[in-house]
Amino acid sequence: MPRVALVFPYFRTRAPTEMLFPPLGAAALLAQLKQRQIEARIFDCTFQTFSRIAKGLLAYQPDIVGLSSMILLNQSTFRFAELVRERLPGALLVAGGPMPTLYPERYISAFDLVFRGEADISFPDFCSDYFGYMASRKALHKLDLREYPGLFSHNLDVVVDNPLIHYSQQEIGKFPIPDRSNFEHAAYQKAWMEKNGTRTTSIMITLGCPYNCDFCSRPVFGSMYRKRNLFVVFEEIRQVKALGYDQLWIADDNFTIDLDLLRQFCQHIHGFGVTWTCLSRVSGITLDIARLMRAAGCQRVYLGLESGSNATLRLMNKKATVEEGMQAVEYFRQAGIEVAAFFLVGYPNETLADIEKTFSLALSLPLNDISFNVPFPLPGSALFDRVSGIDPSRDWTHENDVSFVYASEFDQQWLRRRIHQTMRAFKLRKNSTA
Repeated sequence: MPRVALVFPYFRTRAPTEMLFPPLGAAALLAQLKQRQIEARIFDCTFQTFSRIAKGLLAYQPDIVGLSSMILLNQSTFRFAELVRERLPGALLVAGGPMPTLYPERYISAFDLVFRGEADISFPDFCSDYFGYMASRKALHKLDLREYPGLFSHNLDVVVDNPLIHYSQQEIGKFPIPDRSNFEHAAYQKAWMEKNGTRTTSIMITLGCPYNCDFCSRPVFGSMYRKRNLFVVFEEIRQVKALGYDQLWIADDNFTIDLDLLRQFCQHIHGFGVTWTCLSRVSGITLDIARLMRAAGCQRVYLGLESGSNATLRLMNKKATVEEGMQAVEYFRQAGIEVAAFFLVGYPNETLADIEKTFSLALSLPLNDISFNVPFPLPGSALFDRVSGIDPSRDWTHENDVSFVYASEFDQQWLRRRIHQTMRAFKLRKNSTA
């Protein structure tokens, strides 16, 4: 029977900031493939070694191998591609995910095909047709490759560059629940128990973000905001709870954008016996909303406050103010919800005075956690297009490393020192009030 292997090439780094979740993209594709009666398996590398995954992959003998790559996974992605090409020469090798979406030409030398953007339907449909027409690496001409949105290839005598699409809310409403059957749930839960005493896993309720922050890149979901059917979402939560998880990380870019959806979620999550955390924008939050979230089991929100300077926020095209951020923190605090905040310092054209305002703001607010970083010009962001001197040899492999990967006007050592001083002051204050 024809087989599809889906490889998630992330190996655990044990970075202090790690948040480990089963890859939902692979789980969504697995559900779609099974719906089409295609045998498929996910090879999640998170808790494994390369050699062990390689051994399992070779034993599985897949006809199609799909690898999902993002900004920190290039090295392992191409290592797997080399393995497949050498040891499984007949297998069709396919890349997808954020980085192949942005730069398909960088992947096509190692891969046969690239699926860009949202491929929840196009990739499974392609696999079904590939097997149905008994196509092969050398006989892709049996398929009309123009039919598959986002498909890109300049390989195997095939030239195709199909436009990306974003699935409509109606289409998304018909998607099956992600299939989590191939994951090491005990290992994920153990990692979270050691981290914060919960058994946390991720879920997505909305796709896309309508905002256009200067530093943000949305290569897969884009700016088209769409909502999943809450009935399906709650059935997924039932499945997640049955697997042993007791807390949800709602992985949406901005879960609190649609207040009506937020209210509906809060009203119906009661009785499920799970708590949850989420990312939130600062705008639109009221004390009543915060209290509703807390009553519904919200434990913590993560806010991208970014800066203590409105001038810097304008540089970032954040569409929010320092004052709105301070008010949102206060509302969540009054409601009994923990708040963690992200900050960026050393933004292009920012002043030293603005940077100091950010450090002061972080220490003045009743926050439970803070993190600082320097601007990271994600491929596909406006910031990436604007800065110069990006060093591609860095390969973007450092997690939360306070170092510039482009030519910055700021002294990196000074920023590291000031961040260290601020973090130390924050921890001392936190310990003194514990």
